Amino acid sequence: MTEIRPSFLMLVNVFAGAGKAKHIWQKIEVQLKEEKVDYRVMMTNHPGHGVQLATDFALRHKYDAKWVVVAVGGDGTLHEVLNGLHRGGGDQIPLGYIPAGSGNDFARGINLPTQPLVALQKLLEVQHATSLDVGAYQNRLDSHATLFTNNVGIGFDASVVHAANAGQKDHLRKYHLESGAYVSSLIKTFFKQKSFGLSVKTEQDQHRFNRAFLVTTTNIKYFGGGVPIMPIADLHDGKLDLIVVEQIGVLRFVKLFGEMLTTGNHLKSSAVHHFRSQRLHIQTDLPENGQVNGENIQKQKFDLNFWVTQRPFWIS
Repeated sequence: MTEIRPSFLMLVNVFAGAGKAKHIWQKIEVQLKEEKVDYRVMMTNHPGHGVQLATDFALRHKYDAKWVVVAVGGDGTLHEVLNGLHRGGGDQIPLGYIPAGSGNDFARGINLPTQPLVALQKLLEVQHATSLDVGAYQNRLDSHATLFTNNVGIGFDASVVHAANAGQKDHLRKYHLESGAYVSSLIKTFFKQKSFGLSVKTEQDQHRFNRAFLVTTTNIKYFGGGVPIMPIADLHDGKLDLIVVEQIGVLRFVKLFGEMLTTGNHLKSSAVHHFRSQRLHIQTDLPENGQVNGENIQKQKFDLNFWVTQRPFWIS
């Protein structure tokens, strides 16, 4: 029996990957036409546009089982499309992804090839949706929840993201660890970032940190463009992983970062605290920078509830 291929809505951020996504999309479209794929394309042209387009599409097609929505761009594009579908009631519409950004951490997290045309071929070979964990959080003052595929950071990693997003993307090549400019920004941020008070509550117990420095709640293994901050993360276990790193000296931090990139022994450090839970509550004493999937969260005093949900993805 021949499998019936779905129709695809391709939501494309041509600005992703410092503009490389525009050329990537041109190659993808040639392939789609050659294989006679039934597709529709929508381009995002400003931050937040992906949310709007996905919301509008979900409102019209959430009961139409033939559609798969595919985010073409970086982790930020995926984040916008995920939340747009959610806001439009389209949580049952399968979500696909073709990595065309700079970081592509979600692709790494699901073992999806980071070469866009190879990822496209994998996408077209999929025959049914697969359910994966998705993180969700809600700030005390927010009126609605936000979903995330990757991670939510507060403190140091968020401050690095804010620096990269503050008019320096082209220079820093956001999340490109081989870039001397990125490493330079990371070092400068290390000396600027101050420790802060943090309260953590899991399903089992409560913890207090007076010198928190890096606080990352993650759904996948990677952050920052391939840094395996949580090598044992599992997208099928129904839980989130929280990493809290306390403030330490620069030499010890460099050693810790090296272990994070290579051996995973950073999890054994006395300065690193790991929690795994279906639900988390995190509260900072002072306003801090935040990031979700590499996109800025406004500096604020955080009071966040986290939990896990599932949704269908069009992956093999």
